[in-house]
Order: sequence, then structure tokens, then C-alpha cells
Amino acid sequence: MAKQLEGPILPFLRLDPGIALPKFRQVQDQLRMAILQGHLRAGTRLPASRILAEELGLSRQTLVRVLENLKAEGYLEARQGAGTFVSAALPRRPARARFAQADGGAPPRLSRIGALSRGVSAEIGRVEPKPFLPNQPALDQFPFAIWRKCWNAAARGGRVGMGYGDVAGELVLRQRIAEYLALHRRDPCDPEQIVITPGGHAAFTLAALALADPGDGVWFEDPGPVTTSHLFRTLGLNLCLADVDADGMDVAGAMARHPDARLAFVMPSRHHPLGVTLSLPRRLALLEWARANDSWIIEDDYDSEFRYDGAPLPSIRSIDSHGRVIYAGSFSKALYPGIRIGYLVLPLPLVGTFRNLSGLIHRSVPVEAQLALAEFIGGGHFASHLRRMRGLYGERRGAFIEAGRTALTGLAQIDCSESGLNALVWLTNGREDRAAQRDVLEAGLQCYPLSDYIVATRRPSALILGYAGVPAERMRSYLGRFAEALSRP
Repeated sequence: MAKQLEGPILPFLRLDPGIALPKFRQVQDQLRMAILQGHLRAGTRLPASRILAEELGLSRQTLVRVLENLKAEGYLEARQGAGTFVSAALPRRPARARFAQADGGAPPRLSRIGALSRGVSAEIGRVEPKPFLPNQPALDQFPFAIWRKCWNAAARGGRVGMGYGDVAGELVLRQRIAEYLALHRRDPCDPEQIVITPGGHAAFTLAALALADPGDGVWFEDPGPVTTSHLFRTLGLNLCLADVDADGMDVAGAMARHPDARLAFVMPSRHHPLGVTLSLPRRLALLEWARANDSWIIEDDYDSEFRYDGAPLPSIRSIDSHGRVIYAGSFSKALYPGIRIGYLVLPLPLVGTFRNLSGLIHRSVPVEAQLALAEFIGGGHFASHLRRMRGLYGERRGAFIEAGRTALTGLAQIDCSESGLNALVWLTNGREDRAAQRDVLEAGLQCYPLSDYIVATRRPSALILGYAGVPAERMRSYLGRFAEALSRP
């Protein structure tokens, strides 16, 4: 005998007039979820559409529409002369276990990579853009009008940007990037050596998947970018930690401790977060190690365009005579993070492998965005924007150093390298950096604690501050607020 509902009529149904979802969709979605979660079990008879309509303040025609839709989906069934029922073909046990959250019930069965990803965080980028947010370009100075013209020019091709693109990226963009690297970075390459990726992390992922097996070692600077270390761990690689000093990665130490590593991940032009550059002797030693051990170097060149004392430093790839360097660049710092376009410059023997792997994983990067970027670079706007931003960031860097020396006396020591978008502030008042960060956030500012980037090596407490997104005229007042936060007991 069918089970009849008792008590209040479907008390879980709640119409919310404050949301844009139509009322019939709200009722339909809530009924569907009630069935899936076991609140309405198989064989349960629903109240008549007239009664439900009156209860919810809807027309009977609307309720009939909802019930007909759920019948078509297989959740309900009509029985002649008896009414509408939850389908008897559905499981009679509640399905709540299938919707269990991560903090309740048995964990789901995952792959090895899935299980590894549960133990790490990828949320470092999801922060409120407050003053001193690290790695934040001056988005208010972005040439929006020119960018829109470039996008419109790309879109004028009609359907050209609406299909799947080349798995290696649009040829015109690869040509523009190759021209830029040759003219402005003194690092020529063939466009066929370039593979476009959806950002820098996608580039690192391709390199790790193509060149290393789970269990292989990767040299990784300590401290180093936390999301990248999480990425390599999740892919099953062993982090082989390398110390960092004033000359960059301790290559000799890494060779002594981990000579058989398969990969080396390095930020030679500007280490993040310490801001140091890899010396030429160490670059040459790194290249020789890779050649002798049949290993590979992933060169992360994430913001080297912004150097305030001379031209940008040459890449390691530019002095690689044995084809061991995989060069990774992106436009997240040079333009804006949401553009999600990066690229790899590869040794020729690897191009086919990376093209195929990129196509299998990403299929292609959105074509229209690639064409707009190619137009932006080809029109000279990218080089012009970089020149303007170098001047602006240099001005803001100077204002940060000048105001910080006064505001932070007795509290912290400023360490501002000649390149990049960030500065290190070493705490001198005995405060722990994570506690200091909490006070800074409460003051309406932003920073990252150095401790978050450290895997094993012990270092003094420091905070990472981004000055590039802060107007020079606001620097003194913001640093005064920052100093007040550091002064709290």
C-alpha cells in the first residue's frame, strides 16, 4: 500500500522571492533533491496539485508543469485514479550517503592523484584584493580601450575564433611571442618550439607529466611557491629540497644530496619569494648537471619583465647548448591574472610530445583570447605597456622604500630587490609572521607570511608585500597603518 504523507505538506519546500530563479524551477529543484536525498522515498504519494498550489501560492497550472517535468525525468509516476507518486523504480533506501560531505561518513574512493590533492590547498589565489596584495599588477592602469580594440579586431574574423584551435596554440600568437623574445629578451626561438597553455601552472603540469614518472625527484627551492610544490606532490613527484641564498638555488648542495633527480624547477631571473637571482656559475653548473644526468630544467620566468636597474636578465634557456631547458612564461603579471594564457618554449625533440599531451589534456586555449593577445603584441601595445609599467612600478617601489624606512623603524627591515612586484619585510620585533599577518588583515591590508612558502628550512619571520598595485601617493598612509598593525602586542 502506498505511503501517504502526514503532517505539514512538504515542509522542505521554500520559495525565495529574493533570487532570480523562477518559482516553478525552485519547486522542481527542491522536489528533485528531496527524492535524491531520501526525504521522499519510492512509492510515496504526493499531495494533489491543487493542494500544493494553494500551499505555495502558485497557480495549479504551474504545479502541473513541475510534476510533468519530474515525470519526464523519471522521478515521479502517475497511477490512474490514484494520483502522483515517487517512482517505484527508484531505490527505496535513502540516498543521503551519496551526497555525504567530506567531513561526514567514509571518504570517497579516489585515484592516487585525487587522494594526494585532498591533502593540499589550491586557494592561495582566492584572496581579497586589498593594498599590498603580493603579485598584483596595477590593474587600474591596464589599457582597457586598446585591449577592447584588439579583441574586436580578433572577433571581426567571424567564426575563426569559435572552433577548436591548434593544440599548440594559434600560429600567429606563437609568432608574436617568438618575435618578442628575440627583440626584447635576446632569446630567439622558432614559433614551432612554442606551445600555448592555459597559464603557468598548466605549463608546469605538462612538463611534469611528459618528463617524469611518479616517484621521480624534482629539485625544488626552499622556500618556494606553495601552489607549485602542492602541484608536484599531487602528481606523485618527490620534492628534493634545495636551499636558497644570495646567489639563488644551491646547485652544488642539490647535486650532492639528490644527484639522480629527474627535474629541476628553478626561478633564475627572480626567485619567489626571496627575490634573488641565480648567479652565472650556478646556471652553468645546473646546465651541466642536467646534461650529464639526462635530466630536465623547468625555468619559471614569471615576472622578469619588471627589472628596474638595467635590461631584463637573459634566461637560462638562452645559454643552453644541449637542449635541457623547458622555458615557461605567462602573461598573468605582465597583463592581468585572469587572462590565463601561458606558454612553453621547448627543445625541438620535445615539441611533438608536448603538442599531443596538451591537446589531450586542454584541447586548446580559447582561440579568440589568443588572437586578441596576438593583435595586442603585434601592434606594439604589449612592449609599450611593459615600458610604462616598469616606470610606474619603479616609482611605486621607490615610494615604498622611502616611506617604509621611516614607518617601520624598530619593527621590520625592508628587502626590496631590483625587479618584480613584491618586497620582503623581515620582522625585527620578535613577532611570528602568521600572527603578524592576522593583524595586518584586520587592518584592511594584505600580505603573505614567508612561513607559508617554507617546506623545511628554518628562516627568520618575514611578510611578503606587493607594492606594484598601490599608488605612490597612498604608500605612506598604508605603510603607517601596516606599522600600527605590527605594533600590536
